[in-house]
Parts: sequence; structure tokens; C-alpha cells
Amino acid sequence: MAEEKIKVRGVYRSGSHLPIWTVMKEAGIWEQAGLELAGFEYCAQPPEAEKALFNGDIDFISGDHLTPYALIVQGKPIVSLASPVNATSASIVSHEPIASIQELRGRRIVDRPMEGRDGGFHHVHGNHMMYLIRAGVGIKDVQWVEFDDSDAQFEAFKSGKADAMFAGSGQKYKEQGFHVLPLPPLPMINGPTLTTSYTVLNKNKDFGDRLVKALVLGIHFAHTKRSETERILENLSKQTGRSYRYGALERMPRKPYPDAQAVINAYDLGCIKSPEAKQLSPLALCDLHYLRQLDNSGYIDQLYGRA
Repeated sequence: MAEEKIKVRGVYRSGSHLPIWTVMKEAGIWEQAGLELAGFEYCAQPPEAEKALFNGDIDFISGDHLTPYALIVQGKPIVSLASPVNATSASIVSHEPIASIQELRGRRIVDRPMEGRDGGFHHVHGNHMMYLIRAGVGIKDVQWVEFDDSDAQFEAFKSGKADAMFAGSGQKYKEQGFHVLPLPPLPMINGPTLTTSYTVLNKNKDFGDRLVKALVLGIHFAHTKRSETERILENLSKQTGRSYRYGALERMPRKPYPDAQAVINAYDLGCIKSPEAKQLSPLALCDLHYLRQLDNSGYIDQLYGRA
């Protein structure tokens, strides 16, 4: 007798999360894991996504890495089950060449505001702050010039209202004659983490196992069926007008455990936003027993042909 599929509804916090979820949908991964994806919408603001989760309107959030620590202090049953992306990267763009991130001390840096109008935390700005902190530069040792709009940020930099800005690879700025300093990868929980609640998990004892299994199967498909995955990403790029590349999926670990330093860095950012979270352990948000059980059974190794 075939197992009854569990309906699942989710939201994703960023368009950058779409590659893995689109692959899972197009490849029939949800069904393989015993799930039926009944809804999956974009939700940019953490408070809105979290409210929907606690109200029972959705079953999981793709993302939500920093604000949950404050919610745990409040007694909310939010939990993270897996993390397929554990690092981010950036470059510093400047008018004059700089040799290290320490040279930003005392400079004006243009960026998004740390907090949105809804009280949410802009994770990308947080990443930039963590780059400074890990380099020994306090976040108050620089002057932040804040604009929500990326075009406004660049205009502020270009006009000289700011001395530097953080960017991705920075190649397009280099082509315009600006100086670019590539930075090493920053350990950081980001991307399509599986965030849910114990209320959801307790409602159906199989839900957590199947949700984690679905993510593992999606990563396996991307790793072992490159041409099919690239075709899916090409169609996604056409549909959204955004460029999605295979490398983002190729870098996902076969076993999506969170990296320890990435957890600590995300926790530290959460404490900047909500100092009351300092009473918690950085691990308070993580429950990895579903992933560990799947791993310990040998299932993931067998997927890749290893005993």
C-alpha cells in the first residue's frame, strides 16, 4: 500500500533560493519523499513569514536565519532542520586602492539599512558587518551611508558620498575603473535552510523526516544529473529574468549539516539585532536529529553509491 502523501506549504525569503526548490519541483522530488507541495510563495519580510508559520498558514520557511533567535527567547517553537549553504562571499569596491578590510576603519560605507521598515534584519548588511567584526573593525568604527535601493547606493558611492561599498565579485565595478578587493569566503548560515516549527513537526511524526529527505534528494539530483539540472536552471532564468548558474547547486553539501562557525556568525548577528538572545546557545535554533537519522541509516551514502 502506497504511503499517503503529506501536503506541505512553504515560503521562500529570497529569489536566490529558487534553484534548489525549482529542481525539486521539476524532478518530482517532493513526491519521491512522500510530500505534496500545495503552495510555495515569495515572502520577503521575516515577521510576515514567521507569523504565517506560527498561525499554521505554512509549514516551512526557506531561509530565516537571524531573527529566530529572539523568537526562541520569547518561547516560540521555531527550529532549523538543515543548512545547504554555509558561506557567502563579497568584495570591497573603493575609489582608491586598499590592501585590507582594516583600511575601512573611519571610512564611509554605503549599504542597505540594517533594519527594514517592518523590523526585519537585512542579512546582506549583516554579512558585511560580520566581515568587519572578524577583521577586528567595529561596526561603529565606520560611517554607514544607508539607502534601500541598490541604484541609490551606487550613485552615493559614485558621487563620492561614500568611500567604499560591498559587492559580489565586483567585476562590473572594476570594468568601470573602480578598485576591487576580493574577500575570502565568510562562514554564514544563509540560503534555503529548512526552518519550521515544533507545532508543525508534532502534527505529523513523518513530516520532519520527509522534509529533510526531500532536500537531500534534491541535492542528489543536482549533483548527479547536471545536464537536466542546467536545463531546469536555464528555464528558470528565462522565466525570472535572473541568471541562475549550476555552481550554486554544485557547492551544496551532500549532507546539509550546518557549519559550526557559520552558525556562530549567524547567531552573533542575531544578537546584534536582539541582544536578549545572548542568553541562548548558538545551537538553540538547530535540531539535526532528522538529518542525522537519515545519515546514520546509510541512505545518503547509498544514493551516491557508497557503502
